[in-house]
Amino acid sequence: MSSLPVIIPKDIDKYFFNRKKEIKQINANLSLLDANIANQLLITGYRGVGKTFLLKKILNDQPNKYLTAYIDLSKVYAGQKGELTEEEVIKEILNKINKTIEEDDKTFNKIKNTISNFINQLKLKDYDLSNIKLSDIELPEIKSNYLKLSKFAMKLPQIIVDSSEDIKGFIIVIDEFQLLKSLKNPEAFFWLIRSYTQEQFNVSYIFTGSVSQTGEIIRMINGQNGAFGGRMLQFNIDPFTKDQTEKYLNERLPSLKFTDDGFERFYSCTRGIPAYINSLSSILPTDVKCDEELIKEKLLLNVDQIVIMWLYAWGTLSSIEKEIIIFMVENEPVTWALLYNELNYAKSTITKYIDSLLNKGIIEHTFDKKYILSDKMLKTWLEIKYENDGIYPA
Repeated sequence: MSSLPVIIPKDIDKYFFNRKKEIKQINANLSLLDANIANQLLITGYRGVGKTFLLKKILNDQPNKYLTAYIDLSKVYAGQKGELTEEEVIKEILNKINKTIEEDDKTFNKIKNTISNFINQLKLKDYDLSNIKLSDIELPEIKSNYLKLSKFAMKLPQIIVDSSEDIKGFIIVIDEFQLLKSLKNPEAFFWLIRSYTQEQFNVSYIFTGSVSQTGEIIRMINGQNGAFGGRMLQFNIDPFTKDQTEKYLNERLPSLKFTDDGFERFYSCTRGIPAYINSLSSILPTDVKCDEELIKEKLLLNVDQIVIMWLYAWGTLSSIEKEIIIFMVENEPVTWALLYNELNYAKSTITKYIDSLLNKGIIEHTFDKKYILSDKMLKTWLEIKYENDGIYPA
Protein backbone atom coordinates (compact mmCIF):
# COMPACT_ATOMS: atom_id res chain seq x y z
CA MET A 1 0.00 0.00 0.00
CA SER A 2 1.01 3.61 -0.60
CA SER A 3 2.71 5.79 1.97
CA LEU A 4 2.01 9.00 0.06
CA PRO A 5 0.01 11.51 2.14
CA VAL A 6 -3.57 12.30 1.16
CA ILE A 7 -3.58 15.37 3.43
CA ILE A 8 -0.85 17.94 4.06
CA PRO A 9 1.62 16.16 6.38
CA LYS A 10 3.28 17.61 9.45
CA ASP A 11 6.70 17.02 7.94
CA ILE A 12 6.36 19.15 4.81
CA ASP A 13 9.98 18.77 3.67
CA LYS A 14 9.79 14.98 3.76
CA TYR A 15 6.97 14.82 1.21
CA PHE A 16 7.43 18.00 -0.79
CA PHE A 17 8.31 17.43 -4.46
CA ASN A 18 9.18 19.62 -7.42
CA ARG A 19 7.89 23.24 -7.69
CA LYS A 20 11.45 24.62 -7.71
CA LYS A 21 10.55 27.13 -10.41
CA GLU A 22 7.46 28.39 -8.54
CA ILE A 23 9.35 28.64 -5.25
CA LYS A 24 12.13 30.62 -6.89
CA GLN A 25 9.67 33.04 -8.54
CA ILE A 26 7.60 33.63 -5.43
CA ASN A 27 10.59 33.98 -3.11
CA ALA A 28 12.25 36.42 -5.49
CA ASN A 29 9.23 38.72 -5.15
CA LEU A 30 8.96 38.31 -1.40
CA SER A 31 12.65 39.05 -0.89
CA LEU A 32 12.05 42.59 -2.16
CA LEU A 33 10.62 43.36 1.28
CA ASP A 34 14.25 44.00 2.24
CA ALA A 35 14.26 46.86 -0.25
CA ASN A 36 10.95 48.26 1.08
CA ILE A 37 9.05 46.89 -1.92
CA ALA A 38 5.95 44.94 -0.90
CA ASN A 39 4.55 42.86 -3.75
CA GLN A 40 1.03 41.50 -3.46
CA LEU A 41 0.53 38.04 -4.96
CA LEU A 42 -2.44 36.10 -6.34
CA ILE A 43 -1.96 32.34 -6.69
CA THR A 44 -4.55 30.16 -8.40
CA GLY A 45 -4.80 26.54 -9.51
CA TYR A 46 -7.03 23.50 -9.59
CA ARG A 47 -8.36 22.06 -6.36
CA GLY A 48 -5.80 19.55 -5.07
CA VAL A 49 -2.92 20.81 -7.22
CA GLY A 50 -0.86 21.66 -4.15
CA LYS A 51 -1.22 25.43 -3.64
CA THR A 52 -1.54 25.19 0.14
CA PHE A 53 1.29 22.65 0.37
CA LEU A 54 3.51 24.96 -1.72
CA LEU A 55 2.73 28.05 0.33
CA LYS A 56 3.25 26.30 3.66
CA LYS A 57 6.62 25.13 2.35
CA ILE A 58 7.47 28.70 1.33
CA LEU A 59 6.39 30.13 4.69
CA ASN A 60 8.30 27.47 6.62
CA ASP A 61 11.48 28.28 4.71
CA GLN A 62 11.41 32.06 5.17
CA PRO A 63 14.37 33.53 7.07
CA ASN A 64 13.78 34.78 10.62
CA LYS A 65 13.78 38.39 9.46
CA TYR A 66 10.36 37.79 7.90
CA LEU A 67 7.33 37.12 10.07
CA THR A 68 4.56 35.03 8.48
CA ALA A 69 0.88 34.35 9.12
CA TYR A 70 -1.40 31.84 7.41
CA ILE A 71 -5.18 32.40 7.39
CA ASP A 72 -7.42 29.54 6.21
CA LEU A 73 -10.76 31.13 5.35
CA SER A 74 -12.43 27.74 4.92
CA LYS A 75 -12.23 27.24 8.69
CA VAL A 76 -13.73 30.66 9.36
CA TYR A 77 -16.43 30.02 6.74
CA ALA A 78 -17.30 26.65 8.27
CA GLY A 79 -17.28 28.06 11.79
CA GLN A 80 -19.75 30.74 10.73
CA LYS A 81 -21.94 28.15 8.95
CA GLY A 82 -21.40 29.83 5.60
CA GLU A 83 -22.29 33.29 6.88
CA LEU A 84 -18.88 34.88 6.47
CA THR A 85 -18.55 38.48 7.68
CA GLU A 86 -15.85 41.12 7.37
CA GLU A 87 -15.57 41.24 11.15
CA GLU A 88 -14.83 37.51 11.44
CA VAL A 89 -12.17 37.71 8.74
CA ILE A 90 -10.50 40.66 10.46
CA LYS A 91 -10.58 38.88 13.81
CA GLU A 92 -8.99 35.78 12.27
CA ILE A 93 -6.21 37.92 10.79
CA LEU A 94 -5.60 39.42 14.25
CA ASN A 95 -5.56 36.00 15.86
CA LYS A 96 -3.00 34.68 13.38
CA ILE A 97 -0.79 37.76 13.74
CA ASN A 98 -0.96 37.24 17.50
CA LYS A 99 0.05 33.60 17.12
CA THR A 100 3.05 34.65 15.04
CA ILE A 101 4.45 37.20 17.47
CA GLU A 102 3.67 35.01 20.49
CA GLU A 103 6.05 32.36 19.23
CA ASP A 104 9.09 34.59 19.72
CA ASP A 105 9.31 36.19 23.17
CA LYS A 106 12.30 38.30 22.15
CA THR A 107 10.42 39.82 19.23
CA PHE A 108 7.25 40.30 21.21
CA ASN A 109 8.96 42.12 24.07
CA LYS A 110 10.44 44.60 21.60
CA ILE A 111 7.12 45.46 19.98
CA LYS A 112 4.76 45.18 22.97
CA ASN A 113 4.89 48.84 23.95
CA THR A 114 4.45 50.00 20.36
CA ILE A 115 1.34 47.90 19.89
CA SER A 116 -0.12 49.00 23.22
CA ASN A 117 0.44 52.66 22.31
CA PHE A 118 -1.17 52.08 18.93
CA ILE A 119 -4.27 50.61 20.58
CA ASN A 120 -4.53 53.62 22.86
CA GLN A 121 -4.20 56.03 19.95
CA LEU A 122 -7.05 54.32 18.11
CA LYS A 123 -9.36 54.65 21.11
CA LEU A 124 -11.43 51.72 19.92
CA LYS A 125 -15.05 51.90 21.00
CA ASP A 126 -18.18 49.80 20.78
CA TYR A 127 -16.74 46.62 19.31
CA ASP A 128 -16.58 43.33 21.19
CA LEU A 129 -13.07 41.87 21.04
CA SER A 130 -13.43 39.88 24.23
CA ASN A 131 -12.58 36.62 22.44
CA ILE A 132 -9.33 38.00 20.99
CA LYS A 133 -6.19 37.85 23.09
CA LEU A 134 -3.15 39.66 21.72
CA SER A 135 -0.65 37.78 23.87
CA ASP A 136 -0.70 39.56 27.26
CA ILE A 137 -1.80 42.91 25.84
CA GLU A 138 -5.22 43.78 27.16
CA LEU A 139 -7.59 44.84 24.40
CA PRO A 140 -10.35 47.26 25.37
CA GLU A 141 -13.93 46.03 25.28
CA ILE A 142 -15.54 47.46 22.18
CA LYS A 143 -18.75 46.58 20.38
CA SER A 144 -19.49 48.05 16.94
CA ASN A 145 -16.80 50.23 15.38
CA TYR A 146 -15.71 48.16 12.37
CA LEU A 147 -13.82 51.10 10.86
CA LYS A 148 -11.42 51.32 13.79
CA LEU A 149 -11.17 47.56 14.13
CA SER A 150 -10.15 47.19 10.47
CA LYS A 151 -7.71 50.09 10.78
CA PHE A 152 -6.07 48.36 13.74
CA ALA A 153 -5.78 45.02 11.92
CA MET A 154 -4.57 46.45 8.63
CA LYS A 155 -1.94 48.75 10.15
CA LEU A 156 -0.65 46.27 12.73
CA PRO A 157 1.72 44.22 10.50
CA GLN A 158 3.64 47.27 9.31
CA ILE A 159 3.79 48.65 12.85
CA ILE A 160 5.29 45.35 14.01
CA VAL A 161 7.95 45.54 11.29
CA ASP A 162 8.76 49.16 12.16
CA SER A 163 9.11 48.27 15.84
CA SER A 164 12.18 46.08 15.47
CA GLU A 165 15.37 46.36 13.44
CA ASP A 166 15.49 42.57 13.29
CA ILE A 167 12.21 42.34 11.37
CA LYS A 168 12.30 43.24 7.68
CA GLY A 169 8.88 42.14 6.52
CA PHE A 170 5.56 40.48 7.24
CA ILE A 171 4.07 37.89 4.84
CA ILE A 172 0.36 37.12 5.21
CA VAL A 173 -1.28 34.27 3.28
CA ILE A 174 -5.06 34.30 2.88
CA ASP A 175 -6.03 30.83 1.63
CA GLU A 176 -9.38 29.96 0.00
CA PHE A 177 -9.80 33.68 -0.67
CA GLN A 178 -12.64 32.95 -3.10
CA LEU A 179 -14.86 32.53 -0.03
CA LEU A 180 -14.65 36.30 0.43
CA LYS A 181 -17.13 36.47 -2.43
CA SER A 182 -19.78 35.45 0.11
CA LEU A 183 -19.31 38.72 2.01
CA LYS A 184 -22.11 41.24 1.64
CA ASN A 185 -19.72 43.61 -0.13
CA PRO A 186 -16.54 41.76 -1.13
CA GLU A 187 -15.39 44.59 -3.40
CA ALA A 188 -15.33 46.98 -0.44
CA PHE A 189 -13.24 44.48 1.54
CA PHE A 190 -10.67 44.19 -1.26
CA TRP A 191 -10.51 47.98 -1.52
CA LEU A 192 -9.97 48.15 2.24
CA ILE A 193 -6.91 45.93 1.98
CA ARG A 194 -5.68 47.77 -1.09
CA SER A 195 -5.98 51.14 0.64
CA TYR A 196 -3.55 50.04 3.36
CA THR A 197 -1.12 48.00 1.26
CA GLN A 198 -0.38 50.95 -0.99
CA GLU A 199 0.97 52.80 2.08
CA GLN A 200 2.93 49.85 3.48
CA PHE A 201 6.35 48.88 2.19
CA ASN A 202 7.10 45.76 4.21
CA VAL A 203 3.86 43.77 4.20
CA SER A 204 3.10 41.29 1.41
CA TYR A 205 -0.28 39.60 1.10
CA ILE A 206 -0.65 36.35 -0.81
CA PHE A 207 -4.20 35.49 -1.85
CA THR A 208 -4.67 31.92 -2.99
CA GLY A 209 -7.58 29.66 -3.80
CA SER A 210 -9.14 27.04 -6.05
CA VAL A 211 -10.70 29.53 -8.37
CA SER A 212 -11.18 29.76 -12.12
CA GLN A 213 -8.96 32.34 -13.77
CA THR A 214 -12.12 33.56 -15.50
CA GLY A 215 -14.08 33.87 -12.25
CA GLU A 216 -15.71 37.12 -11.27
CA ILE A 217 -13.69 37.32 -8.06
CA ILE A 218 -10.45 37.47 -10.05
CA ARG A 219 -11.76 40.51 -11.90
CA MET A 220 -12.99 41.94 -8.61
CA ILE A 221 -9.62 41.78 -6.91
CA ASN A 222 -7.14 42.15 -9.77
CA GLY A 223 -9.04 43.04 -12.92
CA GLN A 224 -8.58 46.35 -14.69
CA ASN A 225 -11.33 47.90 -12.58
CA GLY A 226 -10.67 45.73 -9.53
CA ALA A 227 -9.25 46.84 -6.21
CA PHE A 228 -5.65 46.07 -7.16
CA GLY A 229 -6.14 47.01 -10.83
CA GLY A 230 -3.81 44.35 -12.22
CA ARG A 231 -1.00 45.29 -9.84
CA MET A 232 -1.01 41.94 -8.08
CA LEU A 233 1.54 39.46 -9.38
CA GLN A 234 -0.48 36.47 -10.56
CA PHE A 235 0.76 32.88 -10.64
CA ASN A 236 -1.09 29.74 -11.66
CA ILE A 237 0.13 26.45 -10.17
CA ASP A 238 -0.08 23.77 -12.86
CA PRO A 239 -0.53 20.02 -12.37
CA PHE A 240 2.48 17.74 -12.78
CA THR A 241 3.37 16.81 -16.33
CA LYS A 242 3.42 13.13 -17.26
CA ASP A 243 7.20 13.03 -16.84
CA GLN A 244 7.00 14.78 -13.46
CA THR A 245 4.32 12.35 -12.30
CA GLU A 246 6.44 9.38 -13.30
CA LYS A 247 9.51 10.82 -11.58
CA TYR A 248 7.49 11.60 -8.43
CA LEU A 249 6.17 8.05 -8.16
CA ASN A 250 9.56 6.47 -8.93
CA GLU A 251 11.18 8.61 -6.24
CA ARG A 252 8.51 8.45 -3.54
CA LEU A 253 6.83 5.11 -4.19
CA PRO A 254 9.18 2.89 -6.20
CA SER A 255 7.24 -0.25 -5.22
CA LEU A 256 4.29 0.89 -7.36
CA LYS A 257 4.69 -0.46 -10.89
CA PHE A 258 2.70 0.04 -14.09
CA THR A 259 2.36 -1.45 -17.50
CA ASP A 260 2.53 1.16 -20.27
CA ASP A 261 -1.24 1.28 -20.70
CA GLY A 262 -1.64 1.27 -16.92
CA PHE A 263 0.43 4.41 -16.47
CA GLU A 264 -1.42 6.10 -19.32
CA ARG A 265 -4.72 5.36 -17.55
CA PHE A 266 -3.29 6.47 -14.20
CA TYR A 267 -2.19 9.82 -15.59
CA SER A 268 -5.44 10.25 -17.50
CA CYS A 269 -7.38 9.76 -14.26
CA THR A 270 -5.23 12.00 -12.07
CA ARG A 271 -4.24 14.57 -14.74
CA GLY A 272 -1.09 15.20 -12.73
CA ILE A 273 -2.95 16.65 -9.74
CA PRO A 274 -0.96 15.60 -6.64
CA ALA A 275 -4.03 15.03 -4.46
CA TYR A 276 -5.36 12.49 -6.97
CA ILE A 277 -1.94 10.95 -7.59
CA ASN A 278 -1.58 10.24 -3.87
CA SER A 279 -5.14 9.06 -3.28
CA LEU A 280 -5.26 6.76 -6.32
CA SER A 281 -1.83 5.36 -5.41
CA SER A 282 -3.15 4.55 -1.94
CA ILE A 283 -5.59 1.95 -3.26
CA LEU A 284 -3.32 0.30 -5.85
CA PRO A 285 -1.40 -2.91 -5.08
CA THR A 286 2.39 -2.80 -5.03
CA ASP A 287 2.97 -6.51 -5.61
CA VAL A 288 1.90 -6.56 -9.28
CA LYS A 289 2.20 -4.31 -12.30
CA CYS A 290 -0.95 -2.23 -12.53
CA ASP A 291 -2.53 -2.35 -15.96
CA GLU A 292 -5.38 -0.30 -17.40
CA GLU A 293 -8.10 -2.74 -16.37
CA LEU A 294 -6.90 -3.00 -12.78
CA ILE A 295 -6.84 0.79 -12.41
CA LYS A 296 -10.35 1.09 -13.86
CA GLU A 297 -11.57 -1.60 -11.44
CA LYS A 298 -9.96 0.07 -8.40
CA LEU A 299 -11.36 3.44 -9.43
CA LEU A 300 -14.91 2.07 -9.69
CA LEU A 301 -14.71 0.33 -6.31
CA ASN A 302 -12.96 3.10 -4.39
CA VAL A 303 -14.03 6.34 -6.01
CA ASP A 304 -15.09 7.98 -2.73
CA GLN A 305 -11.62 7.42 -1.29
CA ILE A 306 -9.98 8.94 -4.36
CA VAL A 307 -12.15 12.06 -4.52
CA ILE A 308 -12.28 12.62 -0.77
CA MET A 309 -11.81 16.38 -1.20
CA TRP A 310 -15.00 16.50 -3.28
CA LEU A 311 -17.04 14.73 -0.60
CA TYR A 312 -16.62 17.80 1.60
CA ALA A 313 -16.96 20.32 -1.21
CA TRP A 314 -20.16 18.69 -2.52
CA GLY A 315 -21.75 18.96 0.91
CA THR A 316 -21.18 22.73 0.96
CA LEU A 317 -22.97 23.37 -2.35
CA SER A 318 -26.54 24.58 -2.64
CA SER A 319 -29.19 22.42 -4.31
CA ILE A 320 -29.21 24.71 -7.35
CA GLU A 321 -25.42 24.52 -7.70
CA LYS A 322 -25.64 20.72 -7.57
CA GLU A 323 -28.42 20.74 -10.16
CA ILE A 324 -26.30 22.86 -12.52
CA ILE A 325 -23.30 20.55 -12.08
CA ILE A 326 -25.35 17.42 -12.70
CA PHE A 327 -26.85 18.99 -15.82
CA MET A 328 -23.32 19.76 -17.02
CA VAL A 329 -22.19 16.18 -16.31
CA GLU A 330 -24.85 15.01 -18.75
CA ASN A 331 -24.62 17.82 -21.30
CA GLU A 332 -21.31 19.70 -21.18
CA PRO A 333 -20.17 21.94 -22.69
CA VAL A 334 -23.20 24.12 -22.05
CA THR A 335 -24.14 27.70 -22.76
CA TRP A 336 -25.83 30.13 -20.40
CA ALA A 337 -28.88 30.06 -22.66
CA LEU A 338 -29.11 26.25 -22.47
CA LEU A 339 -28.97 26.35 -18.67
CA TYR A 340 -31.66 29.01 -18.59
CA ASN A 341 -33.96 27.17 -21.01
CA GLU A 342 -33.59 23.73 -19.43
CA LEU A 343 -33.42 24.41 -15.69
CA ASN A 344 -36.42 26.74 -15.41
CA TYR A 345 -34.88 29.29 -13.07
CA ALA A 346 -34.96 33.06 -13.36
CA LYS A 347 -32.16 34.70 -15.31
CA SER A 348 -30.81 36.32 -12.16
CA THR A 349 -30.73 32.94 -10.40
CA ILE A 350 -28.82 31.24 -13.21
CA THR A 351 -26.34 34.11 -13.29
CA LYS A 352 -25.91 34.09 -9.50
CA TYR A 353 -25.09 30.39 -9.25
CA ILE A 354 -22.96 30.25 -12.38
CA ASP A 355 -20.86 33.07 -10.90
CA SER A 356 -20.69 31.17 -7.61
CA LEU A 357 -19.41 27.99 -9.32
CA LEU A 358 -16.90 30.01 -11.33
CA ASN A 359 -15.61 31.67 -8.18
CA LYS A 360 -15.26 28.30 -6.47
CA GLY A 361 -13.21 26.98 -9.38
CA ILE A 362 -15.70 24.19 -10.06
CA ILE A 363 -16.57 25.30 -13.60
CA GLU A 364 -14.72 27.25 -16.26
CA HIS A 365 -15.83 29.67 -18.96
CA THR A 366 -14.28 28.72 -22.30
CA PHE A 367 -13.24 31.17 -24.97
CA ASP A 368 -16.26 30.22 -27.09
CA LYS A 369 -18.58 31.31 -24.26
CA LYS A 370 -19.43 27.85 -23.00
CA TYR A 371 -19.15 26.33 -19.53
CA ILE A 372 -17.29 23.14 -18.64
CA LEU A 373 -16.43 21.37 -15.39
CA SER A 374 -12.93 22.29 -14.25
CA ASP A 375 -12.24 18.89 -12.71
CA LYS A 376 -12.96 15.78 -14.75
CA MET A 377 -12.59 13.65 -11.63
CA LEU A 378 -15.69 15.34 -10.24
CA LYS A 379 -17.56 14.26 -13.37
CA THR A 380 -16.17 10.73 -13.06
CA TRP A 381 -17.22 10.53 -9.40
CA LEU A 382 -20.79 11.63 -10.16
CA GLU A 383 -21.10 9.25 -13.10
CA ILE A 384 -19.87 6.31 -11.04
CA LYS A 385 -22.18 7.17 -8.12
CA TYR A 386 -25.14 7.36 -10.50
CA GLU A 387 -24.20 4.09 -12.18
CA ASN A 388 -23.78 2.28 -8.84
CA ASP A 389 -26.67 3.84 -6.88
CA GLY A 390 -29.11 4.92 -9.58
CA ILE A 391 -29.11 8.46 -8.19
CA TYR A 392 -26.63 11.29 -7.83
CA PRO A 393 -25.28 12.18 -4.37
CA ALA A 394 -27.67 14.40 -2.41
